[in-house]
Amino acid sequence: MDELEFRRRIMSDPKCRDSDIVDTMRANENNNKFAEDILELDAQIAKAMNVDVPEDLADKILFNQSSRQQNNVVKPNFFKRSMALAASFAAGLMVSQVNWGNIVVPSAQASLATTAVQHVFDEQPFINNLDEEVSKLQINTKMAPFAHQLGQNFPYHVYYLNHCGFGESNALHMVFKGQHGKVTLFLTGIASSKVETFADQGLSGVIEPLDDFSLIIVGNDGEDVTNIAKNIVNILKPM
Repeated sequence: MDELEFRRRIMSDPKCRDSDIVDTMRANENNNKFAEDILELDAQIAKAMNVDVPEDLADKILFNQSSRQQNNVVKPNFFKRSMALAASFAAGLMVSQVNWGNIVVPSAQASLATTAVQHVFDEQPFINNLDEEVSKLQINTKMAPFAHQLGQNFPYHVYYLNHCGFGESNALHMVFKGQHGKVTLFLTGIASSKVETFADQGLSGVIEPLDDFSLIIVGNDGEDVTNIAKNIVNILKPM
């Protein structure tokens, strides 16, 4: 198991200790510390969410509210008020601790773009210094589950290649050299209806439909992601 997959599994389930996870922890002290830190953070979140509501909280809230409003005031149910306060606190804590990469947005195309951009930011620290010098054979092996293959050599130097979780599906995740820094490619089993470009948080991207799949290219602002996508689509062949 590589380090990226190990970290992803630990963050999704801090208490997971199956054989692959344990072997990876034993092989690398940094991985072991990371797993223990995430487990401790999980415990802290659980403890923080167990909020004891003061017995006189409802009376204080009602007193403050009635002092501002002289007209008829409908007194809220104490249980509902307490639960709302606890839920609000827990939600604030979770938002501050968790990076929500798979937020659902109304448009399917927008969801692909949002997920891709968030994924780039989330995994950048783990892959930024990697250079695996990926070959065409390796790319085709990883592309097999997505029913496409390269018809010729990939035209860019590839630093990183793997599979990853992508929203409710999976994706081929590739990082390669562009004109303005590193470019990320996702090939996912989520279908898209049309070509669409997007820009967000200093990144620009394009979504290209490929039968029942979607090719997503994300690069820094100024990168010609549309041209890159066309170059890659031209050498991709359905299996």
